[in-house]
Amino acid sequence: MFGFIVWYILSIIGVAVDAVLATQGYDMKFLMLGAGIAYFMFAFIVHSLSNHSIYRHFAGALTPMVIWLLLENYLPIINPALPTLGTYWYVTTILIIVIPSLVVQYIYRAVSVPFERDLGINGPDVLRAFGYDLLADNPEPLETILTEIATLQSVPMEILLFKESDRIVACGVIEYIHPGPFRDIGSSGLPSAIMKHIQDKHGVPAFVLHGSCTHHQNLTTKKDYPKALDEIDRLIKETQTYPTVSGPHWTDGDKFKTWTLFVGSDVLTISTSAPDFTDDIALDVGYDTANMIRKQIPDIRGVAIVDAHNCINEDAVSVMKGDPEASEYVGTISAAVLTTINEKRSQLEMGMYTVHPDNITCKEGIGPGGVSVVILKTIGQEMALVSVDGNNVQPGFREEVISILKTQGFDKAEITTTDTHVVNAVSSGSKGYPPVGRNKPTETLEHIGIAATKARELVKPVTAGLGFGMVENIRTFGEKGFDTLTQDVTEAAGVAKRVGLRLGGIAFLALTLISFLI
Repeated sequence: MFGFIVWYILSIIGVAVDAVLATQGYDMKFLMLGAGIAYFMFAFIVHSLSNHSIYRHFAGALTPMVIWLLLENYLPIINPALPTLGTYWYVTTILIIVIPSLVVQYIYRAVSVPFERDLGINGPDVLRAFGYDLLADNPEPLETILTEIATLQSVPMEILLFKESDRIVACGVIEYIHPGPFRDIGSSGLPSAIMKHIQDKHGVPAFVLHGSCTHHQNLTTKKDYPKALDEIDRLIKETQTYPTVSGPHWTDGDKFKTWTLFVGSDVLTISTSAPDFTDDIALDVGYDTANMIRKQIPDIRGVAIVDAHNCINEDAVSVMKGDPEASEYVGTISAAVLTTINEKRSQLEMGMYTVHPDNITCKEGIGPGGVSVVILKTIGQEMALVSVDGNNVQPGFREEVISILKTQGFDKAEITTTDTHVVNAVSSGSKGYPPVGRNKPTETLEHIGIAATKARELVKPVTAGLGFGMVENIRTFGEKGFDTLTQDVTEAAGVAKRVGLRLGGIAFLALTLISFLI
């Protein structure tokens, strides 16, 4: 489309120049220049999106020019007043085809080098596959390429189950498969898929909490979804529930603050760094934390590590094993468990309600899983736990959520996000996505308030239990795959910018000289 627009604009300029200078011939010169530039753009986009042979790419890109040349040779016979091609038009045509073709081919070969060198995959194929997803909503080509470099991993899958008289009433899922990398690729949409699966199969509402994991645990293909869903089904069937719980208890550390909920011999921890900024907590850091807790408190059997994922800015980074913050995280969370384990246990009441906003889209930061509020009521306290199907939270918005929920009478409140990446690469927000609360904060607060009110109406005595499982042999990015792919994308982007701008500029100059001098 832009190629035709450029071509049309240059033709108008040529006519205007002839009119102003009272000359003839500039209209055809500008038309030739426009044809060359349009072909350059056609060749680039066809080469990007088509997986046919290079000859077919360039033949397809040539089609508009061939039709134009045929018309230019035929129409002046019918109407002599129309502009005609120059004497050596065929020389000009050959040159404005050959030069862009060589430049496009060279750029794509240069971009492909990092991917072929490090991962054995074709760079243009990666770009082409991304184009399929971006323009045609077809993730399969990119998932196929990513699966070629996948790493087999086994990661935890855990649930927080609520029952009433042995009947399931709600289920929370702690997901250690990272919901990335972006759009509908890989496991980006897994949180909402989990919620829908539990609702459809078990007939109860569900919410998803973000376990300790990073992009290293992204699935490369949705074909591994059934493994995760089957494990959740098994846990729902086998998890034991208990009549009393202790918590949630709040422990204010230095950077990291922790909620602890004790059920049976297990503990659920939910950490936040707000108002400081943090991205993901690495899976290995979560393992180290759980191991430290079990070492300090042998009576603890299962440990669920949840990252609230609720405060981010441009500078936020993930907490990786070996980082100074990793040691701080392990120490803070384990200390929180140690200091609250002996708190009194009591009967639990809970209620849950989910709102699916029709006025806030993925582009605005909320995925198809919507906004869920879980009420946890014990003797002496009532907590509202908000779970939003989004990717992190705008700085300061967490505090607004807590404030509005406390005005509704809740003693404690927290907001978490699923970290879904279906909101990534669909908008021009920070880091390619808008955190929850950046767009339509008032409407988001209204939905949270409504969900909290509705959940309160559904509060009832329940038993609760934590279930711990493992999803075996799933295909993920892995540490090497993700880090290498990220580095190669950065290198290829630099090559494309450096080589593309230089050669593109030279090609434009050459097309201009050819169009006006021949």
